Amino acid sequence: MLAWLLPFAGCVVITVLRLKLSRLSAVPGWIGTGSLLVAFCLSLFSAGLWLMTSPAETAASSVSAEETPGIQAAKVGDDAAHETGYSPQRRLVGHWYSLAKFGEIDFPLGYAIDALTVLMFVLVTMISLAVHAYSLVYMADEQTESYQDHHLDHSPGETPERPGRFAHFYAALGLFTFAMLGIVLANGLLQIFIFWELVGFSSYLLIGFYHERRTARLASMKAFLMNRVGDVGFVLGMTILLVTCGTLLLYPVHDLNGNTSGSAPMALPEAFQAAVEKVVPSEENHQPTDLLPSGQGISYALLVAAGLGLLAGCVGKSAQFPLHTWLADAMEGPTPVSALVHSATMVAAGVYLAARIAPLLLPEALLLLAYVGVVTLLLGASMAIVARDLKLVLAHSTISQLGLMLLGIGVGAWEAAIFHLITHAFFKSLLFLGAGSVIHTTHHEQDLEKLGGLRAHLPLTSLTMLIGVIALSGLAVPYVTIFGESLGFSGFHSKDAIVSGAMAFVLKNPHHILLLISVLLGACLTAAYSLRLWLKLFARDTPVDPALQQVHEGPWLMTWPLVVLAFFAAFCALGGEEGLVSTLVEASLSPAPAWFSGSTDEVVSIQWTNASDRHAVHGTAGAMALAAAWLGALIAWALYGLRAISSKDLSRQLTPLVRLASHRWHFDTLYRGFLVLPILNLARHTAWIDRILIDPFIDGCARFSERFSHASQWFDEAMINRFFDNMASSVWAWGLSLRKAQTGHIRQYVLLATMAVIVLFLILFAWMPGGRAGP
Repeated sequence: MLAWLLPFAGCVVITVLRLKLSRLSAVPGWIGTGSLLVAFCLSLFSAGLWLMTSPAETAASSVSAEETPGIQAAKVGDDAAHETGYSPQRRLVGHWYSLAKFGEIDFPLGYAIDALTVLMFVLVTMISLAVHAYSLVYMADEQTESYQDHHLDHSPGETPERPGRFAHFYAALGLFTFAMLGIVLANGLLQIFIFWELVGFSSYLLIGFYHERRTARLASMKAFLMNRVGDVGFVLGMTILLVTCGTLLLYPVHDLNGNTSGSAPMALPEAFQAAVEKVVPSEENHQPTDLLPSGQGISYALLVAAGLGLLAGCVGKSAQFPLHTWLADAMEGPTPVSALVHSATMVAAGVYLAARIAPLLLPEALLLLAYVGVVTLLLGASMAIVARDLKLVLAHSTISQLGLMLLGIGVGAWEAAIFHLITHAFFKSLLFLGAGSVIHTTHHEQDLEKLGGLRAHLPLTSLTMLIGVIALSGLAVPYVTIFGESLGFSGFHSKDAIVSGAMAFVLKNPHHILLLISVLLGACLTAAYSLRLWLKLFARDTPVDPALQQVHEGPWLMTWPLVVLAFFAAFCALGGEEGLVSTLVEASLSPAPAWFSGSTDEVVSIQWTNASDRHAVHGTAGAMALAAAWLGALIAWALYGLRAISSKDLSRQLTPLVRLASHRWHFDTLYRGFLVLPILNLARHTAWIDRILIDPFIDGCARFSERFSHASQWFDEAMINRFFDNMASSVWAWGLSLRKAQTGHIRQYVLLATMAVIVLFLILFAWMPGGRAGP
């Protein structure tokens, strides 16, 4: 837990200190790097402890943890696995705090620790540590009170200056790492979503780090909004699962009050299977699936929609078709940010979640995910092979490789997808940091057509990036084995596993042959654009710009991260699918549920595969993938190494395709034409209606109210007020007159009384004379 909280602690300390420290201080960088160093060491210690601890000891520690007040832990046991159809898995699950409770539905915040959690902690903290250390040099220009940035938007004659933000960079980087570790540690979808959004916010800060630049502002806003589109689906999926399954916990836990007696509450995978069994017909009573809600309000379509909603979030976060356009624009952030975003944090979160929730995805959702992955794989590869910008090539490469991972999940080989996620994190972070080394030493030059011949000037960067390129390409030496596996770097082994899964799937479902063809084509294109990148950077005789002929390697804080990452990019997958990394991944992810095997025979008919099916075609699939990779590498070597074929002539022959790929297949134009512009036009028409119709009506009402109020004021002042004022004046004057009669003299009062009696007598005598005597 301390390894998770340390990056956040570093973020808080840096945020507080930046209020007192000078912008020239390097202390924030060392605080951030130190916190990640300690977190990485703790992660390594935890990994070693996990590997040395037997499953029985893990269970014992689970029980002892439950006896501690405020902490509960659990292990999926053999009995529960037998009842639910899941194999026993070594996992510690518990909670710290109940966020909210509504009847029997509880939303706890807790943890779920298994081998993959430990492995991801080591991966994320290692790469984040490398990025933190690397940035001490790369971002050193930010240690200034006033930074002259010629890319800023400024008026002619103004000096393009902005304040340095060295502390801000390290605070956001620590928050980013903390959020990703929170996703890895979470034990339920609600907790994942909380850190999911924090990852999105952190990426917004880092992508828009140079927010004075218009392009950076637009890129950060684009990434934020397109991720929100996917997150709408995520929320809808969670809502459906909560209604149909009654929980959002991914793993079973003991009584949340700490009681270990009684049955543990059902977790989401088991509850989802129970919901599926209510609507999927059994073999004994085979009836058509009811797509409409049943008496319990559950339908097959609703369960499919739940999976599609969760996948929408994964598609947005991992930049998959059709929400892939934000990732290329995210290159506006600093290069170390790109290394972290593209390898172990933001885009990796989508694939990681898709693998964790794979048992919640029905065949329709998985098949759609497979084809989304295929489209993304080919789109990214085609854009990378024509891109001229150094970072843009790697960004499109990330899109393509993430598509390959989601394809693996879609065909049921989610262990292979996570295996490739881990290997990809090492060689992609290596390539981005290598690109940063080139950009830093060449004074921020990123155009491949202007770079070249840097191998003699940057020998270490050249060698380490070559290792990353080979790993990304999936190349290996044929017929040479080590530990029973072909001699190749990490990418070869993980790609081999995904291709095996795709081939096994296609053999059982021949009508989906396009999946296998696309994977092989993607392997060819990947090797081609990878080697093209390296050859354009390092193989040309001399740089185009004479000023670039004097560049040299950066300081050791920039070179040693490259060496460490190159080592793991080469050897982290040693042993292939029988190696340590693949074994830990396979032991952590939930296997396919019982209804997954055989033909579903529902809306779509799919024959699913298992590990033995993939193992049976492993050799053939590996050979085909390797042949495709070598074909792509040879094409790139002929074009950019030997130059036996003119790349410019080839581009002219393929002008329509090259133009489409260079403009990113016009997806931004399509979105602008079909989404942005209609909304803007609707806004303009709404503004016109507001200005021409609503505003005049409101203004007229206001003028009428004003005039009516003036008339009311006149009537009040001229009529009502005057009438009552005159009445009050008369009463006052009369009162004054009567006051004169009150003198206080008794003689005067007696005289007046006597006079009054006389007057009264005279009136009575005059008007009422007395009666006369009768006749």
